[in-house]
Amino acid sequence: MPLVQKLERADLTLTFVGTADTDRVTRDLKPGEVRLRARRDSHDEAAALTPASPDEAREVGAALARLARELRAASVQVAATPHAAALAGAALGGAWQDTRYRAPADRPELTLAADGLDGADAARVTGLHAGVTFARALTGAPANVLNPATLAREARTLEPLGLDVDVWDGADITARGMGLLAAVAAGSTHGPRLIRVTIPARGEATQVLALVGKGITFDTGGYSMKPPAGMYGMKNDMGGAAAVLGAMRALADLRALIPDGTEVRAYVAAAENMVGPDAMRPGDIYRAANGLQVEVTNTDAEGRLVLADTLTVACQEGATELVDLATLTGVKISALGNDIAALFSSDPALTDRLKAAALAAGEPVWELPLHQPYLKAFQKGTLADLKNSDMAPAGGSIKAALFLQQFVTRPWAHLDIAGNAARDENATGWGVGTLVEYVLAR
Repeated sequence: MPLVQKLERADLTLTFVGTADTDRVTRDLKPGEVRLRARRDSHDEAAALTPASPDEAREVGAALARLARELRAASVQVAATPHAAALAGAALGGAWQDTRYRAPADRPELTLAADGLDGADAARVTGLHAGVTFARALTGAPANVLNPATLAREARTLEPLGLDVDVWDGADITARGMGLLAAVAAGSTHGPRLIRVTIPARGEATQVLALVGKGITFDTGGYSMKPPAGMYGMKNDMGGAAAVLGAMRALADLRALIPDGTEVRAYVAAAENMVGPDAMRPGDIYRAANGLQVEVTNTDAEGRLVLADTLTVACQEGATELVDLATLTGVKISALGNDIAALFSSDPALTDRLKAAALAAGEPVWELPLHQPYLKAFQKGTLADLKNSDMAPAGGSIKAALFLQQFVTRPWAHLDIAGNAARDENATGWGVGTLVEYVLAR
């Protein structure tokens, strides 16, 4: 859906009305609603209440995209609003559809023009949309198309945009002592990959921001196998990886806005969690990259294992601050649903910046505590330093975050985006906006 600033003629126009409007069609409009007002020979006209906030503008944008699809409109002109960027971003996102696996159809590509959107805002909206679309395409790809190797190839497509991409295969991962990542991947014919994407700093790097993503391209649960209903949809278990790569895609277009002296790195731990003759088993013990020994009590608690090694490597390579995203725990969905991500953080200043970034992006987060006594559940009843699960769902999201904390030595935050990354099998790109706002607002 291209974004332009003016159209000679549009198939659909959207104007804004006040609550006192007495027109029969619009007098009972609700905030965020878009209603068809008139159909004319040359174009259709729609109306909405003037958005009072960015969130309302996003609702209008999403509703406008739905109406445009219903009317098969090829172009939309939107009247000026104080929240034009939020509206345009939501309209762009709502118009995008993943049609790669459907028979060709006559679907017009929608062109959007928004009055009141200056050139800088338009560039930011367009760059962010490119990142969200990239993340959605990755998350939506089936596991027979996207595996650790092909995910690495997708990351390589960022190189022509001026980003540095390095990929480690199984031998490199083993040489770096990443025993947990290697263990998770051992049951698959597709070996693991550690993907690092870098945007170098302008001038001397004074801070290195690491964005770390869980990239389990398919999760059977391993020998702690998921039931059929729980296994369907596990192609989306790399939503965190897609989000950090999508953020880097957006930042490639917006790198002029990254503060001087800031280097940004994305780290993706890519693996398939499968069953096979070499797969890890409950009771196995593996050495992590930071030297801790971890007993695997539940092979379906694999995300924390691959993240642990990757967070360690990011710290070893000089990250000054880390944010990880992962579809990590099902109990997070029980606690917060699919709209709100769980935020855990070791640093109050980082917490505040991420909350502000999430608010600006329209991606709600809720902070949960790193309640240290819960870590004891992972230290009892094991021969190793830690076990990866106590097999008890109570406090599961907190305990998973505490496990990750054992592998970081810098200010760090964890976003559990289970349920956020895909809705009804439609990838959302959740987290791209928050990460972009976090990097640019420093």
